[in-house]
Amino acid sequence: MLRSILAFLLFVPFFVGQVYANESIRLQLKWQHAFQFAGYYAAKELGYYDEAGLNVEIVPANTQTDVYDEVASGRAQYGVGNSGILIRRDQGLPLVVLNVVFQHSPAVFIAKNNIITLHDWHTKNIMLEKSSDELLLYLERSSLSTADMTFIPHSFEPTDILSENVDIMSAYVTNEPFFLAQQNIPFKIFSPRSMGIDFFGDNLFTSEAEIKNHPERVAAFQDASMRGWQYALDNQETVISWILSRYKNTYSRDFLLYEASETYNLVEPKLVELGYINESRWYGIAKSYQALGKLSAEFSIKNALYTPTAPQDWRKVILVVGISSSIILALGVLVVFVVRTNNKLDHALKDSQKARTEAHKQANLDPLTELPNRRFFQSRLQELCRFASQEGSCFALFYLDLDHFKEINDIHGHQEGDRVLKEVSGRLLRILPLECELARIGGDEFTILLPNSPTVPNLEKIAEKILASLHAPFKVGAGMDLAYLSASIGITLGSRDATDPSSLLQFADEAMYSAKKQGRSRWCLFSKSLHQEMLDRQKLLKDLRLAVKNQELFVVYQPILDLQTQTVCKFEALVRWQHKERGLIAPDTFIPLAEESGLIIQIGDFVFKESIKQLSVWRETRHPDLIMSINTSPFQYDEAGKHLNHWYSYLEEMQVPGQAVLLEITENMLIRNTQNVSRQLLSFRDHGINVALDDFGTGYSSLAYLNELDIDIIKIDKSFIRDLDKGAASQALCEAIISMAHKLNLKVVAEGIETQEQASVLSAYRCDFGQGYLFAKPLSAYDATLFLRNSFPQ
Repeated sequence: MLRSILAFLLFVPFFVGQVYANESIRLQLKWQHAFQFAGYYAAKELGYYDEAGLNVEIVPANTQTDVYDEVASGRAQYGVGNSGILIRRDQGLPLVVLNVVFQHSPAVFIAKNNIITLHDWHTKNIMLEKSSDELLLYLERSSLSTADMTFIPHSFEPTDILSENVDIMSAYVTNEPFFLAQQNIPFKIFSPRSMGIDFFGDNLFTSEAEIKNHPERVAAFQDASMRGWQYALDNQETVISWILSRYKNTYSRDFLLYEASETYNLVEPKLVELGYINESRWYGIAKSYQALGKLSAEFSIKNALYTPTAPQDWRKVILVVGISSSIILALGVLVVFVVRTNNKLDHALKDSQKARTEAHKQANLDPLTELPNRRFFQSRLQELCRFASQEGSCFALFYLDLDHFKEINDIHGHQEGDRVLKEVSGRLLRILPLECELARIGGDEFTILLPNSPTVPNLEKIAEKILASLHAPFKVGAGMDLAYLSASIGITLGSRDATDPSSLLQFADEAMYSAKKQGRSRWCLFSKSLHQEMLDRQKLLKDLRLAVKNQELFVVYQPILDLQTQTVCKFEALVRWQHKERGLIAPDTFIPLAEESGLIIQIGDFVFKESIKQLSVWRETRHPDLIMSINTSPFQYDEAGKHLNHWYSYLEEMQVPGQAVLLEITENMLIRNTQNVSRQLLSFRDHGINVALDDFGTGYSSLAYLNELDIDIIKIDKSFIRDLDKGAASQALCEAIISMAHKLNLKVVAEGIETQEQASVLSAYRCDFGQGYLFAKPLSAYDATLFLRNSFPQ
């Protein structure tokens, strides 16, 4: 009997599914094929629609498509639209929301990077897409008058933000930021969510006629679509491959991967059931539209949201009878189960409470330091920003980055690094005022939120206490070695500087970078002038990338003379950049940019190959023993100097012996990465290449490094040479350096020689080599060849 009932119950849904088998329907998208519609592709490709007896055509849109009109007219049975569906319904289109897919709207404003706050928007040109009502509401809540703004039609071309006619454009966080970042175009994002405007994004909807005439089909389409979305979010790579191979679009795999990541954040499947309709949030959206004058006062939100109603026919009767029978059979088992379960209930409740506590801890606390983590910090920052926007209150954000922490991990291992991070967090907690909220947001980065309208003197006091707390050394390793750390701190104020989290984080990061640039172990307060400096720096970095790509850099050569014979024996290769608009850019300006961006690897390769090629010509035609001195950067020694290894084969190709090359390093480079540098110096030695220690005397522990490492030449920094002919102290210092170097079997080069008196003194001290404007400025390859010709006439 039981088997007969089960067989019948299994047969019922199969029979019901066949009632509307092979029905053709159209799903109208609101844009071209992309990952934002991934669930529908998955439902189609995996056969979920086929199982439901539905032959679904997924139709892309263009800029002229009105998705709401397509569904209301019956040309499509289902569509994907934003929260503006309420407005279209109020205008007479009988549309109903079936499921909410995006729990948050992707709509934002993107602005030129020099537009810092919303109050800079007056008289600006804004490129606005249709159905941007939530963005307009954002402007109104920010007390901005849209009458002072110029709105222009949207071109859907992200790079138009560079146009003189466009200052701001409406955009999707899933789209435009990727293309702008890909082309290194700086921009700022202004999000309605910073003002508490949190509308829904992509919603699956249909018409009242479809619900009335085909209720089973609506339910089946809903179920298959949400199953598809679950698969798509769990298997992004697979769905992206389908989109690229089976659905016509203009996107790359990299873009779709970016879009998939952003889409996941908007859907929030771990927090909200897929497709869930939150009626209270819809009610709030309707109220916002009514305040904006977009909805009539009598508009009913309840009628706009789908409430499934089962059809009253014989199938329901059969289904109810079957289910009732199953329930009766199960009641006896249930009674026994409840009795046994009741005895364990107290224990289960305790375990549940413990699990909830642990889940909250894992979600909001950093497991290493037990400080609030990035997730909790971002949530708290959003709260403070929202309050600042509504009430005009002020709060401070500190952004801390530990200086040279990477060296502790590299030298002592990550376990010791973790122990230091825990001690850092303990020191900070002990000295911070109670109202400060400390968080670790990743790696060696910490943030501090200080509410309640802090004053600048108070911020300065807190920053100095933070720096002082890190002065004492940290004990690391089994030998309890002493390691020294400091911090660079950036500080920004909301609402003075901005009222949205992304801008405040950006500004705090910019201020922190400025503190590092000024020498580390200091703090910096954000200002508009500082922001402009960062914009200029970004522009210069962008220009440098183009300069490297277009081969706009060039090499000049400064002669190095033997001070005893007054003959040229070496050249130092120096890179230069002639900017198209700004003229000659000093190496001190663009080399740090190149190092931070990684361009130094390409630039270093260019200088090495260009100078070695020139050296090959000079050794063959002018001076067979000529040596080329080439500067290197600490970043070229990362990863055991793998970026330098291919230089050896290039020397062979140019038929230049290793002995003809002198590579220059700095003392600060040794401090930064002694192990990698030491390993690479041994490799240089194996290939016959000599090494010079540049800027000698300006770094730390010079004698110790000279004793430990393979150094052939030291170069006395020009700061010591400058006062050589003005006082006995400078002369005694130079004499001591030269004497010490000779006792260690090292040669000495004096840099920055500008007068004959300086040269005479150095020669008397038996300094080996000299370079400076007294002999020649850095010369082009042509002028350096003439210099050689005069020195070595044939």
